[in-house]
Order: sequence, then C-alpha cells, then structure tokens
Amino acid sequence: MKKYKVVTAGLLLAGLIATGITWAAGQSNGEKNAQWRKPLNESITLRFGEKAYSVDLYDNPTTHDLLKTLALNVQATDYPGYDEKVLRLATPLSMENAPRGDEPEIPEVGYYAPGQWIAVYFGPIGYWSGKVPLGRIHASVDEISAIPENTPVTIEKAK
Repeated sequence: MKKYKVVTAGLLLAGLIATGITWAAGQSNGEKNAQWRKPLNESITLRFGEKAYSVDLYDNPTTHDLLKTLALNVQATDYPGYDEKVLRLATPLSMENAPRGDEPEIPEVGYYAPGQWIAVYFGPIGYWSGKVPLGRIHASVDEISAIPENTPVTIEKAK
C-alpha cells in the first residue's frame, strides 16, 4: 500500500508540474501579448558605434513613451548569462496597461521595467515579468552578439 501512495504522490506532483509549465507557457508572448506587437509603421535607429540598425516599432504605450524621449545616448552592456544587450535608461518608460511580462521573440528589442533598461535580444531568454516588447530589429543574431561591451549607443527616430 505504501508503494502505491508514493507512486500516486509522484504522479500527482508530475501532473502539477506539467500544469504549471503549461500555465507559464501560456503567459508568454502568444496571443496574450499579440496586441503589444502590432506594427506602428514607425522606426527608430540604434547606432552601436559605427553600425546602425533599424527597429520597426510596435504600437503600444511603452513604445510611444520611448519615442517622446528620443534621441538618447547610452551604452550597451552584456547581461551575464543571457543573450541580450542592455541599454540602461536615466528615466523609466511608461508601463500603462502593460502585460505582466513577456517572452521576447528573436531578434527583438524590449523594455525591462524593473531594471529600467532597453534590451536587444539575440537568443531565447524565456518569460520574464516586467518585460514589454518594443520592436523588431533588423540585425542578425551574430551581429547583435558581436557588439562589444560598453559600446556607445545612440537611439534616434529613423530619418
């Protein structure tokens, strides 16, 4: 009888874990955040030193707030252990009606409210609370990953 209780408890635990994983996956970028990835028909340029990349923006309140702050001069740093470049902002962006979090698409630019930075994603990082998608960057994963630490960055409206 004890053996059956252990097996039953194990199966119950496995079912709860699977349910939790399914729930967490449902909180990612699927339909929940599709409204945050609608095209704005406006672009910005990210200049990393001498290299410039266009970003097609998404139509959401956080993106609109970013546009009000441009042009910005920041530095690109690596986020240790994750495939993203971090561009720290002096002032936070709006999180009005923002989703609880997001799982970035690759390559993509997003905003991470708790850290007050713009992130340029070049590899999967999973779902994070406080992330908001800003736009799709026209750069390869290799181009983004090759950006050196402490590279000066200018964020400006596309001309």
